[in-house]
Amino acid sequence: METWQQFGFFALNLTAIYIAALIVVRLIGKRALGELSLFDLVIMVGIGEVIVIVGLEQKEPLFKGILILILLGGLEVFFSMLTFKSKFFSKLIEGKPTILIKDGTMIEENLAREHISHADLRQELRKQGISRISKVAAAILEPCGKFSIIERETEEEDLYQQLFQEIDVLKQELRELKELLQNKEQ
Repeated sequence: METWQQFGFFALNLTAIYIAALIVVRLIGKRALGELSLFDLVIMVGIGEVIVIVGLEQKEPLFKGILILILLGGLEVFFSMLTFKSKFFSKLIEGKPTILIKDGTMIEENLAREHISHADLRQELRKQGISRISKVAAAILEPCGKFSIIERETEEEDLYQQLFQEIDVLKQELRELKELLQNKEQ
């Protein structure tokens, strides 16, 4: 009978710390559910560790675990507000993006600094359906570790833009010619 009571206490304790963790993550907001910054990752790992220590291993009491979860949630909210209000703290805590390709040219020193090989970069380009580096206007490694790829305009789009520009120039010249003719008639 005592083992069932122990199991019941264990299940209740685990359920309580799990619900507390869900509440804290929910209060942190949607930011914690999207692409994780380094700080967000540390907080989420901490929450997971609290669940294990308090809920599964039961090395710490439930009350202490809930206090730790509240503290971790409070730190997340505090640092989120700090990074929102201060560019300095934003760069310090979240980092800044790194340009890896600009106008179809790889920036070797940025690749080296971020420890990204040519093969890794080409793999990311293929994931986005881009077969040639020359087609890339910019490839950026975001602070969360995600790659953002901005394609260059295709030659066809470049031609259309040139044609539209030439049409605009011709329209302007036509207006000027009309004005000249009207002035001569008067």
